[in-house]
Parts: sequence; C-alpha cells; structure tokens
Amino acid sequence: MKNKTIGIIGNGLMGKGIAQVFANNGHKVLLFGRRAGFGVEVENYLRHEQKQERLSKEEFESIMNNLSFCSIVEDLCSISSLDVVIETVAEDREVKRNIFSSISNYLNDSAIVATNTSSMSVTELGSFVNKPERFLGLHFFSPVPMMDLVEVVKGLRTDDYTVEKALELMEGISKTAFVVVDSPGFVLNRMLVPMINEAVLLYWEYYRGRPEVIDEIMKKGMNLKVGPLKLADLVGIDVIYHSMKSIYDLTLDPKYRPCNGLKQMISAGFTGKKAGKGFYEY
Repeated sequence: MKNKTIGIIGNGLMGKGIAQVFANNGHKVLLFGRRAGFGVEVENYLRHEQKQERLSKEEFESIMNNLSFCSIVEDLCSISSLDVVIETVAEDREVKRNIFSSISNYLNDSAIVATNTSSMSVTELGSFVNKPERFLGLHFFSPVPMMDLVEVVKGLRTDDYTVEKALELMEGISKTAFVVVDSPGFVLNRMLVPMINEAVLLYWEYYRGRPEVIDEIMKKGMNLKVGPLKLADLVGIDVIYHSMKSIYDLTLDPKYRPCNGLKQMISAGFTGKKAGKGFYEY
C-alpha cells in the first residue's frame, strides 16, 4: 500500500506511539491535540526515545519530517487528502461521540475512520459517523512501537473493503493483525484483565509492597516477558480499570468487576509508569 495521510486524534501515550510508527514508515501524519503547543511535548517525547536508543537520529529526523500538529478539529478534517483517521482519546462514550460527530462532515467519502478503543462497542461508535461501513476498530497495544499485535475489529456495518484496506495498512507498518469480532473486550483484553485484576487482589491482600513476587511467579510459570503488575503499570492502571468497568457493564459478569485496589490507586494518582508510581516506582 502506498504511503497515506493519517490523522490521529489524541496525543496521549497511545496517540504519540501510533503517530511515531506511521511517521517512521513514511506516512504523513497529522496529530491532533486539545492544547495549542502540544507539539513541543511530542518532540520532547521523541527526543527522549532517541536518548534511550529506541530511535536512531535518522529515525527521529524522518518522523519529525512526516509529522505535523494541530489543535482544532476542523484543521484536521479540512485536509482533502486525509486517507485514515484514528481516534485515541479516553474511554468515554460521549467524548468519542462528539469527536466522530464533529469530523464526519469534513471527511472525504473514501476516508477510513478507526477507533483505538480497547473495550467499547465498535458498532455503536460507528453509528456516530456518516459512513459506518468505513468505520472499524484498530486496537493497538502499548507501547505501540514495541508491540507487534493489532486487533482489527469489524463492526456489524463495517464492509469487507474497509477491513481489507486496514489489514494492508497494518502490514505496511509491520504489525501482525487479526480480525476479531466486535464483542466486549475483543480477545486479548477479555482474557487479560481478569488475570491482572486477580494479581491486584493478591497484591493488596498478601503481597503489598512486594509486586515482584507475583510478577516473577507468573513470568517463570507462564514464560511471560513481563508480569501482570508491571504490565498494568506500563499500560496504565486507569486504563486497566476503565477497560474492566466497560466489559463488566456490558456483560454483568462478576469476573470483570474491577477490584477496589485499582480504584484506590487511581484516586491516589498512582496510575503507573506515566505517573512515576504504580505498583512499582519509576
């Protein structure tokens, strides 16, 4: 697939990571954020990645050449050459609805619109755009530059053409993509979050202050690269909590009910690596 013009809405950890991957593979990327001047933060993030030797100097320069920024939705949507828009904002139905409703009138007829939601209904979110057949889920995993997997979520009204083009796009950025059913939590999170929730329960009941005990047992016993508590820190404890709550609200299955320990940590601001503290300190 030839290089595309990619619009990404949201400049949090996921938005920056997705923008980095597309820009590093030659696509022109327009990153949308709420605040003016956020591009400096993104550049600083990329410089940090270079300093940590996760990016070469050449890759940094290539990404910055392919990356531009805007803080007004209309600026993002006025670009007639926009091929794909990916939304990466918080897991809030009304916020997403407002975004999709706002951009629909500006997109060209062939543009593909995607959500990076980890647990919300892609079919429902697709109802907020003018062409739901061109809407699907592209569920990337954090940290995006390092994680190979993408779940391509086909909503009930997503057409086969859109899925085919999405798979080509993922192949072009060297991601392994699987088409999954639009069900609560899709596949990976549906199986992952109960394990993390149980690890959190064990931590609070028996191993408080010693997360490495749980993590090392799971790493050695299941041949994992990272334990569940460390993974929760990397993903974001708030993200894990909201994913669980969303799946629980949709299924009413008690195994998806987030434990109180997660909520307490969020209230304290201990949301993981991005906050400098979660189950571990950074």
